[in-house]
Amino acid sequence: MRARILVSNSISAPYRVVGWQVAVALLLALVWGALRGADAAVSALAGGAVCFVPAGLFAMRLARAQSRQDGYVFAFFVGEGIKVLLSIVLFVAVALWLRGADWLALIVTYIVVLQVYVFGLLMASR
Repeated sequence: MRARILVSNSISAPYRVVGWQVAVALLLALVWGALRGADAAVSALAGGAVCFVPAGLFAMRLARAQSRQDGYVFAFFVGEGIKVLLSIVLFVAVALWLRGADWLALIVTYIVVLQVYVFGLLMASR
């Protein structure tokens, strides 16, 4: 029974972290919008999405690999590589799509949302 609880917690922790990332990105978009206008709010949302979309896909990949003990480590490293590549692709897409992007709002939001992932996993491991 204890093993089932540990597996359940280890699967749900990344999803909770991604949920917190989305919440922080939305909150920061509101703050940037209030401070610098709609373009900053949209840029902040894009910066948050560059972080939480790959993280969400990574969490789904790990959840699927959880049932296969032999492939979990492999799935982790491949998923991490895909997450980095997808982040780069999303940054390029944002640069092409949002010509008038507020890069300060975008980058600051990306960095803050990325830190949510780090702190969220630390808190989930307690």
